[in-house]
Amino acid sequence: MFKKLYSYRFEFFFITQIGILFGSLFIRGDVFEESVGPILFLLNLIAGVILISKRKEFFWFFLILLVASGAIFGFAQTKGELPLLTSYIQFGIYFAFYLVVTYEIIKQVWYSVMVDKKVIYGMVSGFVSLGLIGFFICMSIELTDPGAFQGGLLHMQGTHPNALTEQLMYFSFITMMTIGYGDILPVTALAQKASILIGLIGQFYLVVITAVVVGKFINQKKAGQDTGQKT
Repeated sequence: MFKKLYSYRFEFFFITQIGILFGSLFIRGDVFEESVGPILFLLNLIAGVILISKRKEFFWFFLILLVASGAIFGFAQTKGELPLLTSYIQFGIYFAFYLVVTYEIIKQVWYSVMVDKKVIYGMVSGFVSLGLIGFFICMSIELTDPGAFQGGLLHMQGTHPNALTEQLMYFSFITMMTIGYGDILPVTALAQKASILIGLIGQFYLVVITAVVVGKFINQKKAGQDTGQKT
């Protein structure tokens, strides 16, 4: 089954990522956060297992993460709110997952011989994954040092439980894309250094990975034109 799905690995991964990022636009916030969001994360984990299915050293690691995340999701659906330790475990699972899968996506895109729509999907998915890694970095800092980020809608955490995750997700991507509206501010030294790191990662990805893919595409197109002229 994995062999058949492998050729669609980038598309599947990209679609589930888009669902995670923008699903709350179409589904009520609390429903998305409690039920739909975790399901999309599980689907993204499955897509990650498919993506690295040819790498045996990662395959079983991802499979264990998938089983553990599924068990936590089932526990949350039956018991309601997760204990703090269990939430940290789930957080760690997703963090580890995106670190490994982003590395694998970048590697597959980097070593691709032909540039087609699958490679483009992979390149975009890699960028989105970096934004999610930035989000997990910000969340780690905020959980260990509450108040490290201020502004925006963070003051509404008491009345809107999803405010923290949504605002730090927003901050991560806005920083990585170097838009920087300034509505959310890193106010501790660690948070400020993390913001610099997120911005640098985004720029390095665009300058290096995107340039490599574009260069391959130009060479590929030029080679095709030369072949056509010879025939």
